[in-house]
Amino acid sequence: MNTKEHLLYQDILKYHNAYNCVLNAFERALRDHNLEGPAEDTEHNPEFAAALIARVFDKLPPETIEEYINLGRKEKIARSIMHFLNNEEYNTNKIQTLLEEFSRIPPGKVFLPTTMTLDIRVNLISHFISNQLPYISIAKNYINMRDIASIITNSVAVPSTTGMVGGKSGGMLLANRILRPTLSFECPKELEGRIEEVESWYIRSSIINEFITNNQLEECHSLKYIEGEEFDEQYKALAKRFMKGKFSPRTIKRFRSILNEARGCPLILRSSSFLEDSVGCSFSGKYDSFFISNRGSDEERLHEFTAALKKVYISLYGSSAIQYRKDNELLDYNEKMSVLVQKVVGQEYGKYFFPAMGIVGFSRNPYCWNKRIKPEDGMLRMVMGLGTRAVDRVGDDYPRIVSLSAPNLRPEVTEKEKIRYSQKYVDLLNLETKEIETVHFVDLVNHLLERGEKLPFSDLISVEKDSVLARPMFFPKQLSYDKCAITFDGILSQPDFTKTMEYIFSTVEKAYNMPVDMEFAYDNGKIYVLQCRSLSSRADGATEVVEIPETDDHTTLFRTTGCIRSAILENIDYVVYIDADAYEKLPTMADKHEVARLTGIINRALANKRFILLGPGRWGSSNPELGVSIKYGGINHSLMLIEVGFSHDGITPELSYGTHFFQDLVEANIIPLPLFPNQKGSFLNMELLKNAANHLPEELKIPEELAGVIKVINISKQFSGSLLQIRLDAESGSGIAYIAPSRSL
Repeated sequence: MNTKEHLLYQDILKYHNAYNCVLNAFERALRDHNLEGPAEDTEHNPEFAAALIARVFDKLPPETIEEYINLGRKEKIARSIMHFLNNEEYNTNKIQTLLEEFSRIPPGKVFLPTTMTLDIRVNLISHFISNQLPYISIAKNYINMRDIASIITNSVAVPSTTGMVGGKSGGMLLANRILRPTLSFECPKELEGRIEEVESWYIRSSIINEFITNNQLEECHSLKYIEGEEFDEQYKALAKRFMKGKFSPRTIKRFRSILNEARGCPLILRSSSFLEDSVGCSFSGKYDSFFISNRGSDEERLHEFTAALKKVYISLYGSSAIQYRKDNELLDYNEKMSVLVQKVVGQEYGKYFFPAMGIVGFSRNPYCWNKRIKPEDGMLRMVMGLGTRAVDRVGDDYPRIVSLSAPNLRPEVTEKEKIRYSQKYVDLLNLETKEIETVHFVDLVNHLLERGEKLPFSDLISVEKDSVLARPMFFPKQLSYDKCAITFDGILSQPDFTKTMEYIFSTVEKAYNMPVDMEFAYDNGKIYVLQCRSLSSRADGATEVVEIPETDDHTTLFRTTGCIRSAILENIDYVVYIDADAYEKLPTMADKHEVARLTGIINRALANKRFILLGPGRWGSSNPELGVSIKYGGINHSLMLIEVGFSHDGITPELSYGTHFFQDLVEANIIPLPLFPNQKGSFLNMELLKNAANHLPEELKIPEELAGVIKVINISKQFSGSLLQIRLDAESGSGIAYIAPSRSL
């Protein structure tokens, strides 16, 4: 043996007192290299074992010897981890120490037996990430011991406790490991130089448990069983007490460590409850997340951080989340809140901080409005700036909807439509006010141009010249409000971008074995995966082509050519109708908010009835000017929501596709339907709606000024026992709702 081989040999003898452990690795080396195996009991014959080691390793190069030495070391640690994981007296600190020791050993090119590592992975994932079985069954193939060690190192938790990082963190971690495996020595060529991971920390669930106990807030656990006005009162009182609560000195010290590690970069604190982003129940939009500037003195930064964290915690007990849990029979589950802390992707521009783009994407496209669009190729919702406008529509503003089958295809035809139905406002983090600020993109660009700032997002903007909207060859010194639009044409014209997104979706969907819903940030040519969950696709009640019957107009409620899913809904008792003209004429925003509140009361009153909702514009928007500004709890008992979009000046509005609200409809198996009465082939029976009697619940007191806005139509009473029947066929796009005798369900 040479000197290095001798030292390695001595390391074997020194490190392994238990010969049976290391000899497993040696026997593996023998098999791998077709060498002669042991002839007697090596476990009880150390002299022979030493001779065998010398003989085997004398025939192998030093690099291979080192590989198998490390394999033996890893196996010994792995067996110790298995022991502690399966011990009733679970020793978290010991497991953490062993994982850190394991991670210090180079990965190498020979690995532990899969059966051993899978058992360890499953146990570690269920203790530190998520105990949801559908998640574990996928994650065990991608998340390994080194990943868990990294999670623990970057965690805040009460010592000697486990505490999981929760669903949102789990989804983000899993997607990144699917796309960039830890043990892979090369990044897939499709992603090379295109994808990065965001630096993250995990405030595990044991911290909220400690916070509740230390501040005597235990009544939060029973809040979910209270209803009505009493719930609202107790929730408000509890929120105030949460905000006054104190974290332990040990936890505060760890928070300071995170803030120092992230110094100079804004952070986002994101909810990551145990149930969040689980298969079939995404909880999308039910819990809160908050941006912080991470600027100022150490004490100011700490106060900003802890205040945002408490706000995330109190959202665990909000009415929308509680109602969602009730509807999914999860109310009695002991839900806990962990928090994912991440650096905000982006760059600083003067007083603002933001990324070039925020993106929400589906691996399956639920909105195939053109024959060129293939559902399996997926879709994107793209916005300039922070991704807040990609997940929730705000105001009279529109993201760019991109079908990856045909990225440059869009429903708008004229330049006027393209400008009208484009994003106008950008969400940014103002580093001076420490708040999210909304700025018109023209004002933002002109401000940056005046400052001489570089525009990394200039290829997202098109300018109208000679009645043509296109990317300018030379960017103008100033933009004009009515002569430009955020089109994303520059980046969509790059095949690498759309091909990369297709690869990401197809790879993650294949690993999940189901469609996925993902969130990204894009900046400086890099894509960052921020979130991943299964894409809900509930059963429609119709698996074949649905027959659309011929009916008379006077017995037809609506007819459409814009169905996006097939369904058969029979024997509808009630139609809750919001009159578009009357709603639009309401004088104040308060009146329109009141319409949403009263609709929610009707929804609860009809909980045991078969009913649909029908009304103007974009439901679920925070701006009541665009439609009924209602939350999930105000529509959850309905069978169907029909959003009516009347065209004005030849322009048809976009409705609620792809938002959290739309996701709520899909998950709750509430059929969403866009209805554009002005379009060819569509029809809404306004005469039937206006002439039908109003059967509002007797206990509901409607203000006189709203009496003509909300109507509850009792179909059976109005049509002598007949009921409403609905047929929707996604294959042809055709759909109809008509009055007919009751059918046997």
